[in-house]
Amino acid sequence: MVSKLDLPFAYLSDSDRAGAIQPFGLSNPDDPRNLAYPALVLLDPEGAEVWRWVSRDFADRMPEDDVVEVVGGYGWAPVAGEAIEIGLAEPGPRAMPFEGLSFYLRGARFAALAMGLRHGHHDPSIKADSKEYVAEMDRFLADYAALKERRG
Repeated sequence: MVSKLDLPFAYLSDSDRAGAIQPFGLSNPDDPRNLAYPALVLLDPEGAEVWRWVSRDFADRMPEDDVVEVVGGYGWAPVAGEAIEIGLAEPGPRAMPFEGLSFYLRGARFAALAMGLRHGHHDPSIKADSKEYVAEMDRFLADYAALKERRG
């Protein structure tokens, strides 16, 4: 995944679910693809869990600024890790082309907005979920624009 997405950081892969997914209780029994819940688990330097956030479903993500705030709140000094050699990203056969990503994100944004407008009066939590998802798509669109500019 690191080389496929050209990530500048290490990425945990737990394909047999024995390393982190099952021990941290992150298996999603309702997912037909047998995927784990997206989650963030913060361990102290001794390896004890001190904080966790687990999503409700595959589309739920914690804003990056919130993650930085939580981690920064512990006051731990940063540590240098091993340098990671970053190769060229080679998308898989089902990967969405970069140029198409903005259309997808805008479509997802407007679909969530429409669902909130259409059904929000039935249940206020639907309206709140819609607003959160729209804000997430706005963050993703801003990140997309920044990455597009960086790529030239």
